[in-house]
Amino acid sequence: MVRHALVLLAIVLLSAGPADAESTELRLGRLVAEALANSPRIAAARERHVALKEKIPQSGALADPMLGVGVVNLPTSFDFDEEDMTAKEISLSQSLPFPGKRGLSEEVAAREADAGAAEVAEIANQVVKEVKGAFYDLSHVHRSLEVTRRNQRLLEELAAITHSRYSLGQGIQEEVVRSRVEISKMLDELLMLEQRRRALAARLNFLLNRPPQSPVGVPEEFDFRPARFSIPELQEQAAADNPMLLALQQELAARGKSIDRARRDYFPDFNVKVAYGQRDDRVDMLTGMVEMNLPIFVASRQERRVAEAYADLRATQAKYDNARNELLYLIAEQGSMAQRLEQRVALYRTGIIPQARLQIDTALSAYMVGRADFMTLLDSRMRLYRYELDFHEAVTEYEKSLAALEAAVGTDLPREEAK
Repeated sequence: MVRHALVLLAIVLLSAGPADAESTELRLGRLVAEALANSPRIAAARERHVALKEKIPQSGALADPMLGVGVVNLPTSFDFDEEDMTAKEISLSQSLPFPGKRGLSEEVAAREADAGAAEVAEIANQVVKEVKGAFYDLSHVHRSLEVTRRNQRLLEELAAITHSRYSLGQGIQEEVVRSRVEISKMLDELLMLEQRRRALAARLNFLLNRPPQSPVGVPEEFDFRPARFSIPELQEQAAADNPMLLALQQELAARGKSIDRARRDYFPDFNVKVAYGQRDDRVDMLTGMVEMNLPIFVASRQERRVAEAYADLRATQAKYDNARNELLYLIAEQGSMAQRLEQRVALYRTGIIPQARLQIDTALSAYMVGRADFMTLLDSRMRLYRYELDFHEAVTEYEKSLAALEAAVGTDLPREEAK
């Protein structure tokens, strides 16, 4: 009963699956372009960069001038004619930072804006890597579905042969039962692959900022085209061009300018004020004044501010060193994995799979004339099935490793021509 329920559930889901998807091909180039145009993460980073650029003129601008209106030297009798010094006054004042402070503040903001621009490129690289990963995973699932369905049909043909041989007294019932068990396992595999396909379609919609239930379609077929690269050269290129490292370099420059800006706080700022006093039946008066703060609490304010700026610089430097080391490790890891997977793909393509197919043909011929048992034939068939799945998985992981390398260096790697 359980087996029959599983078969019915598989038939329902597998028949409903293709109807949910578009018949059009998914092309990787179009998906990447769509993600770059519609990704909310990239849009958020771009707007943050715009906001950082708007801070540059603000950082170098003077504070707003102050306009004052009042009365000076007014007696408590509130009689404007009783005292000669009584006047109605209007004043204008402007604060002026010590020379160099505004320029340094503007440079700090400019370096932070440059870091924001590099962050946009870094996030774009990561989005492209994730889209490529989802595409290749989805492609692997579709190829696995094809292989599994083909293997299911072959097992059903084999089950028909075993049933005929059993009916003629040339086989045993165990062979019939075993073939049916393997077919049920295929149905279970199809169920899991279908669930995986739906999950990957949802992830691709998420990365493309599409509605969750949007039909996705079938990934285009692609030829295995190895990339030629040198791990040390990729590491050198990434150290020079990786957007994340460039952003941290700009942050380091900003922290250096922040130290210079903090040191300027040892010097006073100024406030310039002019006032005009109007007196009834008397000569009007002008007043001018220059004020400045006295930075006398150096130990608790200015020195602490400079120490804070140095600590920020050291923290950013450590962050940069860690990011650089992690990036170089990632390139070494993914590069080595790609090279190993390239060899594995070649081995499956030229050796393991052709030999497994030949072994099946030999086992089937021997089984039909009674010179080989059913288990030998079935094991040969299942080995080839696993080898084909492993082959597609190796191709998928190879492409995902290259996508990680391309995100690290910020450019596509050159490929060989398809064979």
